[in-house]
Amino acid sequence: MRFVLALLAILAALAGLAVLGLVIGALLDPTGSLFAVLGSMVWATYGPHLLLIALVAALAGLVARGAGLRRLGGLALVLTMPALAGAAVILARITLAALPAGAAIDPLGTLALGSMDAPPPDMIETVETVAGTDLRAAIYRPAGTPGPAPVIVYIHGGGFRTGTFTETAADLRWFADRGWLVISVEYRLFTPDNPTWDLAQRDAACGLAWARDNAGRFGGDPARIALLGDSAGGNLAINVGFAAAAGRATTDCASPVPVPSAIATLYPAVDPESIYTGGFPIPGFQPTELIEGFLGGPPADHPDRVAAVSSASYLTPDAPPTLIVLPLNDSLVVAHGTEAFVQAAQAAGVDLDLVRIPYANHVFNQMAAQSLGNQIGRSLRLHFLESRLR
Repeated sequence: MRFVLALLAILAALAGLAVLGLVIGALLDPTGSLFAVLGSMVWATYGPHLLLIALVAALAGLVARGAGLRRLGGLALVLTMPALAGAAVILARITLAALPAGAAIDPLGTLALGSMDAPPPDMIETVETVAGTDLRAAIYRPAGTPGPAPVIVYIHGGGFRTGTFTETAADLRWFADRGWLVISVEYRLFTPDNPTWDLAQRDAACGLAWARDNAGRFGGDPARIALLGDSAGGNLAINVGFAAAAGRATTDCASPVPVPSAIATLYPAVDPESIYTGGFPIPGFQPTELIEGFLGGPPADHPDRVAAVSSASYLTPDAPPTLIVLPLNDSLVVAHGTEAFVQAAQAAGVDLDLVRIPYANHVFNQMAAQSLGNQIGRSLRLHFLESRLR
């Protein structure tokens, strides 16, 4: 029994050390090291699990110390107690930042994580064919709606290089289950020999116009359309919606681009230059490669292209009501670039709400369905949209 207790104390100490390391990582500059990136990536998804691990480890240390293993038990407690306290503070601050803004959180539900890319859409239709490629829309029909449902048009993220229109299917179905017609649209992604700075936004605008023209076929109300997007998709959502409100939206489709009733985004890439200069270079997803690939070269070589994709270029007082959810530890879409855009938008008269989520990094809501971050991302957008469209 003494051997078992000693082993438990050692495991508790190691668990406490691991959780404490992640706590420390979350306190560091997320653009400064891979350690800080990891520390801020885990809490919105696995934070409740880490809190439980720290709690169990602390209890094991107490048991070991009470059984006479004072050194091992004490070591476990030295590591697990600050880990437990740090985890509790981080989760409390994330929760307290989200709840006043309208988030709804099921604490027990955060422990039962699910897949983000299921279930499948009700149907897939072609929006347009460009350069021999079909750009499609995934349709998620509204559930339990007596009349025409409000419409969500969703634009996926992925650094303008990757991502699919069904990768957040769990969220899209979640909105549909709450009475929204959801239409997730594709756009052209850049390749090494084909930058899409002048194409992606036109494709997204065409998807919005197509959704308005076809919403009635799927049970939607074309007069109530919200535009949603994350990361690169958030950039496209804001740019298309703001440009439409200013009469500047361009598209290859025949139909005019409608002005959305509201826009709700998470960590939108509103300022490509701050991403280029300040984002942390994660292997395989380096900010400089993403921005240069999208623009067709360094921003300094293409100031006109930078202006065309920067959201600040489309600011007018006529812009639709907009929500931006900003993870303060974002290591890719750095917080200061988003904050500068928000200040400029509000100064221009845009009705813009900003919700800051501490200790959260990029895609904090997309790593697992039902996670703390996922619940926050879903419910904040739903709360905002219902206040504008219902």
